[in-house]
Amino acid sequence: MTSRLTLALVALLGLGYPLVSTAQSTTENAEARVYFQEGNRLYQEANVAEDAQRTSLLRRSLEAYVDSLRIVRSRNALFNAAIVLGELGRYDESFNYFSEYLQIDGLPAADLEDASNRRDALRARVAVLRVTTEPGGALVWIDRKDLAPRGETPIELALPAGEHRIYVEKSGYAPVERSNAIALGETIVLDVPLSALPAEPPEPEPAPEPVPQPEAVTRPHLRNAAIGTAASTLAAAGVGLGLSLRARSLNNEYRDAAAQWRLTGTPADLERARHLADRTDRFNLTADVFWATTIALGVSAIVLYALHRKRQKREAPQIAVSASKDGGFASVRIPVGVSR
Repeated sequence: MTSRLTLALVALLGLGYPLVSTAQSTTENAEARVYFQEGNRLYQEANVAEDAQRTSLLRRSLEAYVDSLRIVRSRNALFNAAIVLGELGRYDESFNYFSEYLQIDGLPAADLEDASNRRDALRARVAVLRVTTEPGGALVWIDRKDLAPRGETPIELALPAGEHRIYVEKSGYAPVERSNAIALGETIVLDVPLSALPAEPPEPEPAPEPVPQPEAVTRPHLRNAAIGTAASTLAAAGVGLGLSLRARSLNNEYRDAAAQWRLTGTPADLERARHLADRTDRFNLTADVFWATTIALGVSAIVLYALHRKRQKREAPQIAVSASKDGGFASVRIPVGVSR
């Protein structure tokens, strides 16, 4: 067995470790490879060791393979871990690792035959439960539902000898629970027919809620726009007036500074006069912009109000008056509606 395992390890190293999804990163593959190679190295050391040292090396080798499997579930690490488990006398786990290995798609025929023969050699030392369902693909739990499922049907598991509770579930089918006693060296086949659950009637779609209609506008749009524009005109005029007054104040300060410079001729007075002149120009320019804006807004307000008045005239109330020798009569007809 030892020489056969050594040859198997050497052959596996040449298979192109490991078979993983391209979505896994290169870093993960490299880390898994390090653990895998460490497991091989420790097992080779165990081949030349004896007794307690050999057992210790086998356990460390198994730990390295398991660490590799935690990162990438590769077929090479599965196969080698199954062999080391058998060497350690953990036959149930070895059987189950070989079963997982045999589930891998695309295994070469020679590898399938080798793994099947190794697993069959363990049957005399374990109690085996094979669960099949119709249809297949059901999840299987053994003894405890609070743990992860052991796999999907059809599945073959090595279990401790004794009574076991089996839970089988598949979406759309009624769950099944069974109890079976399994003896060492025995293989029990549990064929579980699944009953489809009655199809639930589709839930009726809720009736669409009525879309709230916007409330009718009670004030004419043109009049509102004219009022808003007029308010903006007043605001712009106020800012423009403030800027103009400030520009006039700065201009007076500039004249005083210029007069002071002409009297003293000092550079400081000249610099102050220039600074005041620049500020006066900036305030005058900004005031001009606001006055131009005020004019534009004022014209817009006048135009909007004129349009509003024109529409009001078209919808003006109609007044009728009539008189006779017996008295007089007057009527008023007012159109009702919202101006747009």
